[in-house]
Amino acid sequence: MSPEFRAGQCWTYRAPEGFSSSRIVIGAVLAFSGSAPIMCCMVSDAPLRMPDGSLGRATIPFLPLTSAALEETVLELDGEAQVDNAFIDAYAAWRADERGLRVFSVPFGGFLDQLVARQMASIIGVEV
Repeated sequence: MSPEFRAGQCWTYRAPEGFSSSRIVIGAVLAFSGSAPIMCCMVSDAPLRMPDGSLGRATIPFLPLTSAALEETVLELDGEAQVDNAFIDAYAAWRADERGLRVFSVPFGGFLDQLVARQMASIIGVEV
């Protein structure tokens, strides 16, 4: 059964090893006539590859996902949480982007660079 996503929910996800404290927080759910909702999220304690190759922790202030991509990403509901001001600013910039509302349609696994690579591969029909 598909989860019912709502703004304010905090979810665990398939985070990389050592990052089990990382969470996805839904900041906004956008519904459009004739298409699936878009989940506008923030990610706390996400892995960040440092210049020396080590891993640090960072907040990803804004991550727009299709509802299907979020469903494939999350594991279980972990209460509720608030997004921070960085989400609010990034969300406003995303909504105002004249190029349209860009969204990821592939699952998130903790690393932004890998998400972008999977999205590009999906666009050209290649499995990664």
